[in-house]
Amino acid sequence: MNNQKMSTITRIFILIGLILVLLSCAHKQPQPYKHFAEVSTKLNTPMLINDYQKKYFVWASNPQGGGCVGVNGIVDIGVNLVECPPSFIFNNNGKGNCGAFTTFAVYCLRKAGYEAYPLYIHKKWPDWLAPGHQPRDYHIMALYKENGKWYTIDNGLGRGPQGIKGPFNRIEDLPYEVLRVDKKY
Repeated sequence: MNNQKMSTITRIFILIGLILVLLSCAHKQPQPYKHFAEVSTKLNTPMLINDYQKKYFVWASNPQGGGCVGVNGIVDIGVNLVECPPSFIFNNNGKGNCGAFTTFAVYCLRKAGYEAYPLYIHKKWPDWLAPGHQPRDYHIMALYKENGKWYTIDNGLGRGPQGIKGPFNRIEDLPYEVLRVDKKY
């Protein structure tokens, strides 16, 4: 009797685990636009960009095809996002890492007339996320200015904080340990 009860509980936990795995593997909806030029023109406000990323893009690590790593696949705080075109995540079935989310958002923001930059912050990552890559303790998000105030758009994390944060009077007021603002990108 005790073994049968344990077996039933084990099966329930296995079923719950499978459901959770399937839900975590679910992809976002198919994108409604066929061409990058069209979507980057229509997404002309920070809120539209943020909502589009949440609805149609999914975060993926580099090994999962998220792409947009540094030179020759080396993850580095000095990563040059020029190797990560804004169209990458759009053309990669909506899959991308923080660099891919950021270049897409910065491109759309600039196209709409906003002052926008990639923002590098200190973020401690677990070893399993990018095995063999050092340093991994940073994250990239979009920084933009609207009506004299700074905001961030961050949907490129596998886990929070996500969305639009702000307003902030100065970059120094951001609630992150800022490593650099990439004004060369």
